[in-house]
Amino acid sequence: MLRFEDLRVRDQQVLDRDFFNRRFRLIAESLAQIDAGLASVTGATDRLVTLGLNRVNEVLGPALAQAQAAAASGFLVATSATPLSLSVGLETTLAVDDTPARPLFAPTPYVILSRQADDAVDDWAMLRVQAYDRSIGGLAFTVVAVHGGLSGAEHADWVVSASAGLAQTILEVAGEVGGTLTAAQEAAAIAEGAAATALEIIANGPVSSVNGKTGLVALGMADIPNLVAAIGAKADSNHGHSIAQVSNLQTTLTGLQSQITNFDGGGY
Repeated sequence: MLRFEDLRVRDQQVLDRDFFNRRFRLIAESLAQIDAGLASVTGATDRLVTLGLNRVNEVLGPALAQAQAAAASGFLVATSATPLSLSVGLETTLAVDDTPARPLFAPTPYVILSRQADDAVDDWAMLRVQAYDRSIGGLAFTVVAVHGGLSGAEHADWVVSASAGLAQTILEVAGEVGGTLTAAQEAAAIAEGAAATALEIIANGPVSSVNGKTGLVALGMADIPNLVAAIGAKADSNHGHSIAQVSNLQTTLTGLQSQITNFDGGGY
């Protein structure tokens, strides 16, 4: 390695050709050593980069390909051909198919089990996951809810969706629907009781009909017994009668005439 002492110039030193050549040689040799070291570092760096790229290709390459294949079929989705007949409360297992999706499949606490058939859109079940063995694809679960035509029929075209948010939402909506249904049933029972009470009041009240009529009643003269005949027997408001038509009138007038005659002798 080049040292400063090798290049130092002393007092009264002769500055001839040998003086400069010796120092230039030392500088050239030092630069050559640096160049050799730089080449060594560059070679080591190239080898390190090559090794890193190889490791990336060996390790991350298959993982990326696997992830791409899984994404193509649906993220967090796996399939199973295990024959099953589902019912609420059933505890059983199914085997996730050995596909690129299986190593990446990580079931959430609740998963949705549906079918691949085109005519089975409404067929699904909600499962509570108990355990999952990724190496063999074994999924142990308890059936929480069943919808559509899954009950009592065996199928083997399953799609497992790790959708915790969706499952939780379905549970909450189912609870709200159940609460609404209960409230509606209670309201219907109250309305039925009120209707029965109203009917009882109408049946047992002081007035259940008017002149034999029920409901919205409008009465005419003919609807009241003997009203027309009674009104017909009444005298008109403007009318004339003879003496004979007035009871005891002629007898009363004759008696009055006799009294007057006796009083003044009837001289008129």
